[in-house]
Amino acid sequence: MRYLSSVLSLSLILINDPRPVQACGGFFCTTAPMNQAAERILFVAEEGQITTHVQLLYSGSASDFAWILPVPAVPELSVSHNELFNQLQALTQPAFVLEWKEQGEGDCGFWARGPLWAATAESGGDGDVNVAAQQRVGPYETAVISSSNPRAIVSWLKNSGYQLGEVGEELLAPYVAEGMYFLALRLASDRELGDLQPIALRYPGQKPMIPIKLTAVATVANMPVQVWILGEHRAIPENYLHARINEARIDWFNSYGFGGFAPIDVSGSTGNYDQVVTEAINEAGGRAFVTDYAGPSRIMAGALYQEGRYDLERLRGLKNPADFADELLAQGFPRDSQIQALLRRYLPIPQAVHDEGFLKVVFGGDRAAYQQAVDEGWFQAEAAFYNNIRGYAEYLADQPFDPDVFVGELAAVIVEPLRRSQELFAHHPYLTRLYTTLSAQEMTVDPVFSFNPDLPEVSNVRTAKARWECPALKGEILPEEAELVITLKDGREIRSRPFAGGGPPILGPAAAAVELLSESGPPMVLDQITAVAEERTTLPNVVALLPNFPNPFNGGTLIPLALPEAGVVALHIYNLAGQLVRTLASGALPAGRHQLIWDGRDEQGRASGSGVYLVRLEAGGLSFTRKLTLLR
Repeated sequence: MRYLSSVLSLSLILINDPRPVQACGGFFCTTAPMNQAAERILFVAEEGQITTHVQLLYSGSASDFAWILPVPAVPELSVSHNELFNQLQALTQPAFVLEWKEQGEGDCGFWARGPLWAATAESGGDGDVNVAAQQRVGPYETAVISSSNPRAIVSWLKNSGYQLGEVGEELLAPYVAEGMYFLALRLASDRELGDLQPIALRYPGQKPMIPIKLTAVATVANMPVQVWILGEHRAIPENYLHARINEARIDWFNSYGFGGFAPIDVSGSTGNYDQVVTEAINEAGGRAFVTDYAGPSRIMAGALYQEGRYDLERLRGLKNPADFADELLAQGFPRDSQIQALLRRYLPIPQAVHDEGFLKVVFGGDRAAYQQAVDEGWFQAEAAFYNNIRGYAEYLADQPFDPDVFVGELAAVIVEPLRRSQELFAHHPYLTRLYTTLSAQEMTVDPVFSFNPDLPEVSNVRTAKARWECPALKGEILPEEAELVITLKDGREIRSRPFAGGGPPILGPAAAAVELLSESGPPMVLDQITAVAEERTTLPNVVALLPNFPNPFNGGTLIPLALPEAGVVALHIYNLAGQLVRTLASGALPAGRHQLIWDGRDEQGRASGSGVYLVRLEAGGLSFTRKLTLLR
């Protein structure tokens, strides 16, 4: 037992040893990079109004940055802040915590971008483009435009200097047909990529929606999509399914439960959570969300802003740049690319520092060591200067520094956005975090969200009981001999040997349940595993055509059906005159539960008009019919 205990102790010491990590007490520290291929959005739903905060992530040159978003009306624009998403992610991320058996007999003697949405202009002029608004908002030049011709929109953007990627105008066409406006923004010429910050839009609307179809052209496989929704009740996906993960598939040992360390996934969670979610979404047909958190919005209380935290008047009185930078740190300003951009702008590195300051201050005059550090690429000039401004005082004596202008920018781009964001959580009682991963072929239906007051809260902290079992052998116990036993809340036991190599056992499907959520009442369970066994329930007992969702719809609707056995299936869309509009299926399908999508178009790809349509299923010698309502 002593051997196993010492191995675990050594592991914890090595993991917590700070020596491999360079200590940093300034604003230019090495941090984990943001995942550029991810969507992060906060929706705030009020009566007749939707406010959307979108995090803009981009890698490339500042002059090439451009972004376009369809909106139902001309929005009010303001800037938000990346710290909003940092704190939302940190405070609502799923954690899988093992509750260890108390020390004693049987424990083995140890304790355990935003995407660039654009299009390429083809021949033709701007046409009839309505420019509803143009303004400077924070670091961005913005325009809100509309037209009945998507080619005209593309042409106007290109002629106005927006550097647009090679995306076909056909992606804009569905939003043009719905009469939507387009918000376009780009970085102003006096700003750099470090000035990128989330944009906030407020516009009339009833339900939040993500125009995910535009993302398909520049996405990666299984792109993470994180959505937070503030409102009066728990938010739900209206036109996507909902999945609950099978917690037997989680790598509990390498999550928060043992020692508090684990690799971090792109969702902000630990262990293999992203992998399990992706598999669960795929098992649900590729269009589904999981709920990471649903509960009181007070989980964000004081996370972004507290009265008195930022003393701007004190900063205004500090004429010495080193004193100013120290006070920024003392007041807890976010250490991110935005404040780095402000420091570069209002306190640029003097040329004399490059010429001789670094050689003197950092390398003590050793020119060979300085040159070697530069050649090897590990010397970071900005970190050396901005994290030790006081050390370069002699080079700053003649350089102008205006704390009043600096403080004005701090107030506009950091303090005020954080204060406004904090107020959102005080005014709206319920916060929901929904998460999915999507690939390009799945981005054909824009997710729409609604609310259900009857659904229970969902904690982001999941727990399970844990204990060690060791072989009844004499002498010392080797780590690989210890068996970890995890007992889930539903009574299932997971047994593994974490020190013997390999990952967690694969126990059943990734989705514990696939559900259809509505605006009231409990979920409609389409598929699930049993509470104890790791097998799926039996196949459907009968042929069934389930209600489509959403209904009414405009962009597209999902049509679920159930087949108890494999066979030939026909699924047709008819208008009320009995004329065939579209055939969605005609041929053999395997037994199980299926989802088919109708995008509101006929066999020739033409958009069908508003009205009531009929969907007819023929399978197993039976036929079923349901009504669909298309609203344009």
